[in-house]
Amino acid sequence: MKLTAFGETREWPEGLTLQGWMDAVGVENQEVALVQVNGRDIPPGDRDALLLRDGDRLQILYFLGDS
Repeated sequence: MKLTAFGETREWPEGLTLQGWMDAVGVENQEVALVQVNGRDIPPGDRDALLLRDGDRLQILYFLGDS
């Protein structure tokens, strides 16, 4: 299946979860990352269960700052 992320489209195996994709691309600091699939925010607790589909568009946003 084809997924688009980081401005490029790549081929990925079927049955890949969002968490599996994040691990495969080496997303660091996952606890401060907001992940969107097709413009929809995906809560961290849903990443293991969300199966990606052909044509999905993924975006990762990091929150930075002092608390």
